[in-house]
Amino acid sequence: MATHLTFPQLLASAEELFGGNNYVRFAIAEDRFGDAIIDDETIWITNNEGFGIALGPQASSLTEWQRFTLPRVSEPPEGSLIRGTWDFYAASLVPTRSRTLAITPLPDELISDFLALHSPDASVAPGDSEVITWVHVSDTNEQTAALGAIVKWQSGELCLASIATHSDHRGKGLATRLVSKMVETCASLGASRVGLGVYAENNAAKQVYQNCGFTLINEFTSYSKS
Repeated sequence: MATHLTFPQLLASAEELFGGNNYVRFAIAEDRFGDAIIDDETIWITNNEGFGIALGPQASSLTEWQRFTLPRVSEPPEGSLIRGTWDFYAASLVPTRSRTLAITPLPDELISDFLALHSPDASVAPGDSEVITWVHVSDTNEQTAALGAIVKWQSGELCLASIATHSDHRGKGLATRLVSKMVETCASLGASRVGLGVYAENNAAKQVYQNCGFTLINEFTSYSKS
């Protein structure tokens, strides 16, 4: 029988069904929460703007949803338009609150120019309110070779975003160095977990994240109704 959940009940149910590092914990902010329904190990979540997320073996779209995400194996309603296919990864951390990972800041203009050249579809940019810090690694000439942002989502969880490697330095292990440094930085900020989203077809990036201790926790497709 379907049961409506409060926000604390939603978090507890998601952890019981999907583990401590689950997509609900990252994706749903309490002040954006609208409603949640659970039935036979499947959860339907609606935020206060009408956006829906379904998770579990019977995941499907609710009639009232105009924009929503479903597990990639789920069938969307007829006429739904695909907005994107994503994988979401997470890693557990041991919070350190260490001061040993001080980040030398990069000028915003340098970050913007780097992203424009090497990752023009980056999800965040300098000046965006969710950015906590930018992390970078250098090449042997002390030039910026890869960079990325640590951001705080509306849920309060930390995520990695806008990870980019200089086009001339790809395939040299710099992305792994960068992501490892970003993970250490998140731990030094006191985080017990960190997540990230990646295009489903970006197999090279997914291998880097797995090598850095991330685990796949959700494969989903975003839709809108025509």
